[in-house]
Amino acid sequence: MSNSPLNFFADVALSNDKRESESSNSDSDSDSDGKDGQPSTLRELLTVRSSSKSSVIGKEDSSTTSKSKEPSKKKAKLDTLDDVISCVIERDVDKDNKKDPMKVELKHFIRKYNYNRKGKEPLPIRIMTKTESRLLYPNVPHSWLCDGKLLRLHDPLHKDNVTIFQDQWKRGQPVIVSGTGQNLDSDLWKPQSFAKDFGEAKNNLINCLTDNIVPNQPMKKFWEGFEHYGKRLKDEKGQPMVLKLKDWPPTDDFAEMLPRRFNDLMRILPMGEYTRRNGSLNLAGRLPECFVRPDLGPKMYIAYGSVSYPSKASTNLHLDISDAVNVMCYVGVPKDVEFEENMRETLKAIDDAGCDILTRQRVREKEEVPGALWHIYHARDADKIRDLLNKVAIERGKKLEPFHDPIHDQSWYLDGPLRERLYKEYAVEGYAIVQCMGDAVFIPAGAPHQVRNLQNCVKVAEDFVSPENISHCFHLTQEFRHLSDTHTNHEDKLQIKNIIYHAMKDAISSLMASEQRLESEIKKEGNS
Repeated sequence: MSNSPLNFFADVALSNDKRESESSNSDSDSDSDGKDGQPSTLRELLTVRSSSKSSVIGKEDSSTTSKSKEPSKKKAKLDTLDDVISCVIERDVDKDNKKDPMKVELKHFIRKYNYNRKGKEPLPIRIMTKTESRLLYPNVPHSWLCDGKLLRLHDPLHKDNVTIFQDQWKRGQPVIVSGTGQNLDSDLWKPQSFAKDFGEAKNNLINCLTDNIVPNQPMKKFWEGFEHYGKRLKDEKGQPMVLKLKDWPPTDDFAEMLPRRFNDLMRILPMGEYTRRNGSLNLAGRLPECFVRPDLGPKMYIAYGSVSYPSKASTNLHLDISDAVNVMCYVGVPKDVEFEENMRETLKAIDDAGCDILTRQRVREKEEVPGALWHIYHARDADKIRDLLNKVAIERGKKLEPFHDPIHDQSWYLDGPLRERLYKEYAVEGYAIVQCMGDAVFIPAGAPHQVRNLQNCVKVAEDFVSPENISHCFHLTQEFRHLSDTHTNHEDKLQIKNIIYHAMKDAISSLMASEQRLESEIKKEGNS
């Protein structure tokens, strides 16, 4: 709490104590915090103490003696709106939380926007076993993957999911919810259904093997090749392209363009209070109607599988300014290749990706259909990842361009060798997650992540702004300012300051209304 707003008032009170003591004739009294050499009550309330209270008081007395002779430093002023918002949204955590023991000096990345200037430490990562969590959440069907770091919920609409979800979410850890897509109307999400409804429309496609745009292609051709290698569009060398339809629909509102699918999705989304547009914990919904609402989706991400290309991604490493939930609606296995050979290749890719043994066991279960391979990293590790990617770029003879960012540029995929270097040189280990048919993956704001489709996947993502990650949303907006003017992320498309302002305004209004109701009830009881 050393930099919290409350501590400002503590400093004022302590400075008054100091002036009073300095005006006295006793030099020994001037070195103490209060009367009789004891710390002031306000300092005692605001200081984080260990179990041995007396020993901490002794340390404070000695440190105060040495510091009292130094000239006092002026308190930094909150001059700008950014400072005020930053001061409000930062989280206070226990001082007992230890810093990363593997402190790595970054030599190839310099942060232009220092969002850690307040000295706040994030909550520690939680690692659980089923034996421990069963005692805490006895009624919630769940398990743990990624060696106890990844929560997997088994019933997407269970009424008690929210508590265990929030305990992970506030620590910046992703969550996977199984069984979500199984409740969808499957006929709406099959390739044949999209080909029928939108086959004549034309869209730009992306070749995942080259990142080149394939412009103005009829969607009928894209869907015909979805589960048939022989019907796919070919490149200039005559090779079938691994195509992706990204961020679709690009401009139109999903709810207006695909109303039946929108209603079907909203009906089954887990953690509805977070993920629905009007959810009470989706702060983006606090913007008044007079504002142009930020485009938080849903958006569809449809791509062919790239299981034969271990160094190529369906979506390169990047991070999002808001939280997101990504639902696997359909997994299509190619029909013109040998099924057993295809599955052997898929399982080998999963085994080579660093997945834990429980994940590897899960994807071999008969009822599971593995679709996509994710690697998600903690937001706190983003700068270490940047440092590695810049180091590798220099090793490969590339020039680091100013006002560019190796994560925001979405030009890297962390393949096996790069993930190994990241662990050995920076002690950074992410979450290797296999998204099977029906799984919903929750990705916290600011968490670097990448996706490689092992099979042909139809996925849909909904963005939201949670109270737990509003700090990351705000700081990412400030960070984006340092990108080039032509960068797609340069502008604040989320309107995060407006969201924070109106969320706080609504909260204060609710508190005042609650207070008025309480006073009214007290008056009625008094009159009766």
